[in-house]
Amino acid sequence: MEHRAAILPRDVTIFFVAAISILNIGLFRGSSSIAGYFDLKQSRDALANTVDKIIDENGSLRTEIERIVNSPVYARKVLRDKYHVTEENEDIVFFAD
Repeated sequence: MEHRAAILPRDVTIFFVAAISILNIGLFRGSSSIAGYFDLKQSRDALANTVDKIIDENGSLRTEIERIVNSPVYARKVLRDKYHVTEENEDIVFFAD
C-alpha cells in the first residue's frame, strides 16, 4: 500500500489564499478595521467612566436634597452659604482690600 499525502487541488488553494488576503486587507484597512474597533472600545470605556461619575454625583445630590428637605436649619445654612440669602434684619458688609 502506498501512502499518498493529501494535496488540495490547485483551485482550492488559490481560493483560500485569495480569501485570506481579502480578509486581511479588510481587517486593517476597511471601515470596520481593528484600529476602529479599539477607538470605539476606548470611547465606550470613557463614556462608561463618565456615566459612573454622573451616577455618583446624582447620589450625592439626592442625599443633599434629602438633608435640605428634612432639616430647616440645614436649608437656611445652604441658602446663606451658596446663595447669600440674608435674614430679615441682617446686613452684609463688604471690606475693600
